[in-house]
Formats: sequence, C-alpha cells, structure tokens
Amino acid sequence: MSDQEHGASSSGHSQRGLDRLIFFSDAVVAIAITLIALPLVDSARSVADTGAAKFLSDNSYALTAAGISFVVISSFWQEHHRLYERATGYTALLIRVNMLWLLAMVSIPVATVIDVYSHHGDRTAIGVYVGVIVFAMVVARIEELLLYRGGLLTDADTLAAVGLASHWVSAVAAVVALIVALALPSVGLWSLLLMVAAAPLPGLIRRRAAAHEPAVS
Repeated sequence: MSDQEHGASSSGHSQRGLDRLIFFSDAVVAIAITLIALPLVDSARSVADTGAAKFLSDNSYALTAAGISFVVISSFWQEHHRLYERATGYTALLIRVNMLWLLAMVSIPVATVIDVYSHHGDRTAIGVYVGVIVFAMVVARIEELLLYRGGLLTDADTLAAVGLASHWVSAVAAVVALIVALALPSVGLWSLLLMVAAAPLPGLIRRRAAAHEPAVS
C-alpha cells in the first residue's frame, strides 16, 4: 500500500468512504420516497367497498400532496447526486451535515401526512411542510460550501464566488415561500411555486457575471 493510500485509509477519508456516504444517502432517500405512498396504500383498500372514483375523489388532496412530495424529494436527490458527482472527498463535519440533510428527507413524508390530515389552511401544518423544505435547501447549500472550502470539488478552482452564491437563490426563494405560506395559509403548498419561478435566476446571475468579466487577452 502506498503512503498516499495509507494516509487516506488511516484518516477514513478514502474514496471507499465517500462511496459509502453516497450509497447510504441514496438508501435513506429511497426509503423516504417510498414512505410517501404508504398512507395512500392503506386508504386504497377502501376501493373494494366504495369504488375507485370515490377513492380518487375523497383522496384528491392527499394524492396531490403525495405527488408534490415525490417531486420535491426527487429534486433534492438529483441535486445531491450532482453535488457529490463533483466531490473528490469528504470531511467529518460534512458527514454530520449530510445527516441533517437526510433528517430533512425522512421528515418530508411525516410533514406530508401532517398537512394532509390537518384542517385545510392549518398554518402550523403548512409551516412544518415548507419549513422542512427550507431546512433541506439550506443544509444542501452548506454541504456545497464545505466541499468548496475544503477544495473537495472537481470545479473548485473555476467555481467563482458569484456562481457559489447564485446557488443560494433557491434557498432564499424557499424562505419567501415559507413567509407567504405562514402569512396566507389559504395559499397552502401553492406557495412553493415561488421556487419554480426562481429556478432560472441562478443561471441568469452566472451569465450576467460572466458577461461582465474582463476578456483575457
């Protein structure tokens, strides 16, 4: 074993360790996304007595909320996947922060059930749901920042500060969505559309920043 390999092994920050971190994260997300459907599976047993049309009518909001949660967790996983595709290593602090991100993932199905079975327009239920999303987005940005500051991203040398900062736009949009949801509970989960509207902004910010960079002669 080379000195470099021995150092990586003894520190616990080897490629194998990074792979285990990613595999574990993927497994937790897979379980979380499966849990979204379980309450609906139990409710679907009533189809034998009431019929499919009645089930779909009575559970329309639950189905919509489950669909939104599926998309939310899928989006978080895709972003997490893209981030760790760029990662070349990890730190002990990153593992702890990633566990907080996983906590947010497994909390989304719980928040979904709370929202579905609470009274319509319940401020607390909506706040819990959107709050979990805000927490997950902020933690994801902290993970990227830790990787960047540790020089553990493949594009760490070329990633400009404005590019790193632009990734926080989505987190800011989520905070605004939370404020709207708490101020106007009747809006409910539709406040999350603010995040969709803000999605093009990071790319726009990076393009404008690149356009103002001095040309290299």
